[in-house]
Amino acid sequence: MAQVTAPWSTLDDAALLRASRDDPEAFGELVRRHQAVVFGAAFRVVGDRQVAEDLAQEAFLRAFQASGEFRGEGTVGAWLYRIAKNLALNQVSRRREHPGDLPDLPAKTDPESEYLRTADIRAVRQAVASLPAPLREPLVLREYQGLSYDEIGRRLGLATNTVRTRIHRGRKAVQEALSERDHR
Repeated sequence: MAQVTAPWSTLDDAALLRASRDDPEAFGELVRRHQAVVFGAAFRVVGDRQVAEDLAQEAFLRAFQASGEFRGEGTVGAWLYRIAKNLALNQVSRRREHPGDLPDLPAKTDPESEYLRTADIRAVRQAVASLPAPLREPLVLREYQGLSYDEIGRRLGLATNTVRTRIHRGRKAVQEALSERDHR
């Protein structure tokens, strides 16, 4: 007797998550649907493709293991996004003393100022990395990823005015840190 496979593409995400408890292929469909968003959530925080891929894989593994704990208060996609983002934030927090994990700023083309540019980039990275996560994350999403305030608000579940305030405070803190450095 031939085994009939479930038409996973016709199920919504919550149904797929429930089905995945008995059939891992259902979870595979969830991965296919959400892998870009989960990867993007991690990448926007860590800025490193390989680390983001590892974090996305870890996020899906944790989601699979915790599939019975999904309460349905939001969408499965938002739940997966939050798992990936939290893993990425934890990764950044553990590596805070290594500011080289942030993406590079655009390079200047003046070769005479290469030494100063490198020192400036290192100082900015260090200043951004030392920010508390509520200020660092929106600032990185704005300055390094180029997202709009509204996009950042949707990704982080914050009001647009809160995003603007946190970015302003983050920029101010970075400026103050750089100013302190210059006055040493």
